[in-house]
This record gives sequence, structure tokens and C-alpha cells, in this order.
Amino acid sequence: MKSPLRVDLSVLNEIARIANHDLELRPMLQRITDTLAHTFDWQFVALVSINDDRKSFVCEAVTSSVPTEVYVGYGRPLGSGVVGEVAATLRPLLLDDVREHANYVETLPGALSELCVPIFHGGQLVAILNVESTRLGAFHDQLPLLLTVAEQIAPAIANARLYSELKQRARLMEMMSELSRTALEATDLAQLLERVADYIRARFPIDVEARLGSADVTATTFDAAVLSVPIVHHGATLGVLRFEARSPDAFTPANVLAFEAIADQIAGAIHLASIRHDLEEANARLERLSRLDGLTGLANRRRFDEALDVEWRRALRSGAPLSLMMIDIDAFKPYNDAHGHQVGDDCLCRVGAILSESLHRAGDLVARYGGEEFVVLLPETDREHAARVAEMLRERVAAGAPVTISAGVSTLVPELGGAAFVLIADADAALYEAKRSGRNRVVVR
Repeated sequence: MKSPLRVDLSVLNEIARIANHDLELRPMLQRITDTLAHTFDWQFVALVSINDDRKSFVCEAVTSSVPTEVYVGYGRPLGSGVVGEVAATLRPLLLDDVREHANYVETLPGALSELCVPIFHGGQLVAILNVESTRLGAFHDQLPLLLTVAEQIAPAIANARLYSELKQRARLMEMMSELSRTALEATDLAQLLERVADYIRARFPIDVEARLGSADVTATTFDAAVLSVPIVHHGATLGVLRFEARSPDAFTPANVLAFEAIADQIAGAIHLASIRHDLEEANARLERLSRLDGLTGLANRRRFDEALDVEWRRALRSGAPLSLMMIDIDAFKPYNDAHGHQVGDDCLCRVGAILSESLHRAGDLVARYGGEEFVVLLPETDREHAARVAEMLRERVAAGAPVTISAGVSTLVPELGGAAFVLIADADAALYEAKRSGRNRVVVR
């Protein structure tokens, strides 16, 4: 039979071997609790760490031969229970009978004795070793052994934490690199936010939502299972990343640090994407404006030329008729001279509005051709229909504007070798004939 001293030396050697062999914190601590429980036939052995905020502790490893509420990840506020008391006072606590201790919190049903030892490294509390038993006084003479064990595993715990931090930093740097590439590959702001959210969901047990624009969150906030991290660029809050946990340990200090780094990382990309989005919208507006008449808001000559080319080629393929209407305001110069340019401009706008509001097909186009001239393009419209439309427009202008109009209508079925300018020339000739024959009329060619 081995003496107690040889048993103690044997377990200390085994713990030293484990501490030197394992670099990952939780696997190393789990092997230590397993070894202590097996060697000394202890019913419950746990190692816990203190959160960085010094407000709570969390179980990193536990070995128990009887049912217990404690599990890896289990935590409680400091000050509550024996472990919380030791974490707060930084002194070991030996209880031969837990029923006599007012601060005892039962997590092992039927427990009668407990020994709890703080583990220090470099003067800092790095963990707590806790053992419990359903027998009275089970650890009465074990305090020296546990203090020795604590001294032995303290450097290993510190090294494991340092190794974990280095791994987290390396992982964070790799994530930032991947995230930058993901953000840069996005073609617009919406896609950027979608890709960032998908990237985060694939790597953490959380749901994430990005809200841009004015945000109430100016600093990281945590409420129950929701974490809000502001997205800040050069002091300006662009929005907020809102994380909702799907796992109870999703918001570890390392993960919170990662989420804050992600928010910082994407802030610049969001800023650039926003600028690019604004520029694209501005360019689109300029492009639209370049095709509109500045006075009437109708399509301008450039837009008409483009539409005529498109509809001509479409009619050439389909064999459908294409009609064109040239319209001129009758006696506009005398009207303009008599009433002034402002009234003349109002008249042009009124005629343009009547023409535009009178046509409802998507392909029909009303454009200001120049001066007091307007043009109406009617795809897939034969001569008779075009004549009726022209007469309707003439009547509506006469009824709703202080002037009348004359219109020339031309219809062609485009053929290979033909040219769209023929349609314009024919409509212009018909307009000239309408003007010469008395104005306020329609001539069809």
C-alpha cells in the first residue's frame, strides 16, 4: 500500500506532466480535475476562473461522481456561495460541515464538506480549485495538498491563457483579413452588409443585424442576450451592429473584442460603400437629367433620338408599324412677345403636360424637340390609330391651353436599308402642310 506522501508525490508528478503537456486551458484543467478525483476518490472536483469584469466566475472543468448542478460554463456572481466568497476574499476556505456556513449554496445535493483554494500567479487570481464531499470533514487535512497543487498549476494556467490569447489574436487577425476581402468584394452597400452578417453567423453562435444611419448606440452595450456595437468612422457613428446570442456563452470577452474589431474593420468599407452609393445615385440622377428637357421636364432631343433608334430596330425585327408625330404650337412667337417670356415658358410647360398626360402606353414617348416644337413617338401604331391620337391631342390642347397646335403624322414599317430620318422628314413635311393650310389641324402622310 502506498503511503500518503508517495500518493501526494505521485499525483503532483502527474499534474505536472499534464500541465506541461496540454496547452489548451479547458482540456488541461479537465484532466487535472479527473486526476484529483480518481486519485483521492473525491466525489466532486471543479476548477473555475474569474471573469475579467471581476463580477462573476465560470466553471472551466468539473469531475463529479454524483449528480450536480455545476457544468462547464456554469457561473455565478462573486460573493455568492463558497467559491464566490473565496474569489472575493482571496483566502482559502475549509468547511468540515457546510451546514454551519451561512454563505453556502448547494450545487452538489447532499454535500457536507467543502474545500476551496484560490490559485494565484504573479500576484493575480487566475483560478479557484474547489472540492466537495457528502462526508463530514472529508478534507480536514487536505488544505496543504491543495495549496501545493494550486501553486503547481498556477503557471500552467497562466501559460494556457497566454496561449489562448495569442491564438485568439491570430484568429482575429485572420478574420480581419478575410473580412476585409469579403467587404471589398461587395458591389454595393446592401451586399456588403449581407456578406458581413453571413460571415459572422458562420463563425459565431449568434444572429446579427446591421443598422445604418443615425444610431442611439455610441458605445458597446450588453443587455441579457443582446450586444450592440457602434460602427464608428473618424468619430462619426455610421450605424450599429446588433448581436443576439443563440448560445449562453456567445458573448465571451474574446468574442466581444472580436465583434468590436469587426465593427471597426467594416466602418471604413461602409463609409466608402456609402460614398460610392451616393456617387452612383448622383451619376444616375445626372444621367436622367441629361435626357430631360430643363423647362418642361419632358424627354429632350437626345432621349428622343435614342428612343427612335431603339424602336426603329425593334419594329424592323417584328414588322410592326412605327408612327411619329411632329407638333408645333401655332403662332407662339407673337404670343410670347405679347405676354413675355415667363408666360411663354408657362405655356410651353402646359402644352407639354397635356401631351404627356394624354398618353398612357409604356412605350409612347413625348419629347420637346426644340423651341415650341414637340415630338410624339408611337411604337406598334398604324396610320389610322396615329391620326386619331393626333386629333385627340389637338383637341385637348385647344381646350386646356391658351394656344393651339398643328401636327404632322408619319407611319412606316421599317425595312432593311431604310433609315429612321425618313420618318422624321415625312412627319416634318406633314407638319409644314398643316401649318400652311391654316394651323390648328392634323395632316397625316
